[in-house]
Amino acid sequence: MNADGILSAFICVYLLISAVATPTLAVNLVTNHANSINASRYGLLARSPCPADLETLVDRLLQDLPSYANRVIVRSHFSPNKNTPPGYALPQIILAGRPEFEPLPLNSGDALPENASQVFITTLERQYRGGKRVEIQQYHWLFLSKTENGWELVKIVSRYGTVADVRPLFGQDSDQSEIAEAIRLWLRDCQAKP
Repeated sequence: MNADGILSAFICVYLLISAVATPTLAVNLVTNHANSINASRYGLLARSPCPADLETLVDRLLQDLPSYANRVIVRSHFSPNKNTPPGYALPQIILAGRPEFEPLPLNSGDALPENASQVFITTLERQYRGGKRVEIQQYHWLFLSKTENGWELVKIVSRYGTVADVRPLFGQDSDQSEIAEAIRLWLRDCQAKP
């Protein structure tokens, strides 16, 4: 097999793995092949250390959040103790953005660290219901705290955008949600970078 054949085989295997783990990345590679592997554009390989500034940190988080969340979704739906029916289309986070940093007043009963910073973000989720594609906006209220090891997610409250959404609203706390897990994993990875 010549070098072009090996490269083609490698790309096919990469696309298959990416389509399962992160469908958005696979689509980007196919549609934007000239720019997809450019590390400086996507920041996948060469990055500066995890930012200490909250706004810079959240901007970087939002770039990677869909792929992190989609990996968490895939792992949670195909775990050995869960029966996922064949042909079931997993929900997929396709966008994350619109950060707002203006804090809201909290009730006195809310037990949060004094130094917790509030951030509001939105995500757009794609689901398939009855063979039709549905896109649902979600709102997330993050409470991040800066520790000696970097930023950590203290609490998250999430809710779906409209009453028409069939899937039930999250409870008051969404600390065990797939988005919360994705944010925790991203913060861990960000802080692990040299």
